Amino acid sequence: MEKEKHQLKRVASIRVEPYLATYARKKFEIDPKTGGIKIPDTFDLYHCVWHSMRKWPRERWHVGVSRPVDAPEGNLLILLPNRREEGGVRKDPRYWNYISHRHARLINHELKRLFDWELHHWYFQQLERGVTKVDAVRSFIRYYGLSLDSEDALLKNLQRYKRTISIFLGLKKPKT
Repeated sequence: MEKEKHQLKRVASIRVEPYLATYARKKFEIDPKTGGIKIPDTFDLYHCVWHSMRKWPRERWHVGVSRPVDAPEGNLLILLPNRREEGGVRKDPRYWNYISHRHARLINHELKRLFDWELHHWYFQQLERGVTKVDAVRSFIRYYGLSLDSEDALLKNLQRYKRTISIFLGLKKPKT
């Protein structure tokens, strides 16, 4: 019973964009005990989560009584990283298991960067195989289980990325 309670304390709930939550659940392994995603320590997202971990803040009332703030509602559970050796002084996820709304936005941004990188990488791999742009995006949507109405948004994302690359390489002039 005590071990299960400690396992649940190692999970934080954050609110991210719904398509990013779907992507993260498909991309990363899910812990069967807690339902949180396990982020490998080789990802920048892992370090972003680790730096975002805080102790639970206290809410102070006007009469001098304080209590821990309520748990934030979220659509993504994250198994918090544990970089602590036995007896070490680093952050113990049993106590440092709060992620604020501000830090949840930073994690959302980092997850978006990972999503965009993977989309662009997938797209160029598919182009090398002779697949059309639309079919490459559709296969990406199917693989990650995203909603089908996001196809236009992903195509626009690729269009903006290709324009940025061509401006960077000097093939196009930026709009003024």
